[in-house]
Amino acid sequence: MIIKHILSKNFFIGKTKKKRNYLFKNFLTIIYNNFDIIDVKKLSITLFLYKKYIKKILYDKKKILFISTKNFLREIVYKYARSLNQNFVCNKWIAGILTNSNNYKKILNKSILFKKNINLKFTKKEKNIFLKKEQKIEIIYGGLRGMVNHPYLVIITDIKKDKIAINEAKRLKIKILALINTDNNPLDIDFIIPCNNNSIDCVNNIFKILFSEIC
Repeated sequence: MIIKHILSKNFFIGKTKKKRNYLFKNFLTIIYNNFDIIDVKKLSITLFLYKKYIKKILYDKKKILFISTKNFLREIVYKYARSLNQNFVCNKWIAGILTNSNNYKKILNKSILFKKNINLKFTKKEKNIFLKKEQKIEIIYGGLRGMVNHPYLVIITDIKKDKIAINEAKRLKIKILALINTDNNPLDIDFIIPCNNNSIDCVNNIFKILFSEIC
């Protein structure tokens, strides 16, 4: 069933041979029209195993942090993170979110103060200033509310775009699951999903396979 779904959505079409990272060789089958073709059988087995792994993490009540600062993937990541009641960063990764978590916790506390003070007797101009500050905090840090400890696993849709987040997770020995295209370097990633991660349809359907029957 997973294989049929993968074939129908073209998950298996990677980058051109010229752009290929040599470490990706084992995940490929053939080259078609100069494009690398990802091994569908390996991909389907990978998704099946990771689905069980994620289910076990959530069953054990461990936390997952979803990370995707690509604008066109924001809504997909937001949707699944919220439905699973997990934390997320979907707008901008601020350095130190994982390695210096006290900073974002202080900022979120400021946001609570803004909300409390907004109903006090301030001028309209002052209220607008409070609202703008609160909205900015919510956009960047809102998905981190309730994240008391470091997550057990981070799920990332693009390891190039969110390289800083990966470096922080590695320093803290947090497990990393990432969607990786054939031009990426998979060396430092714990759990690799080889796919066309530049496709909205592909990312959406991979998440659908991973989290169906869970959320």
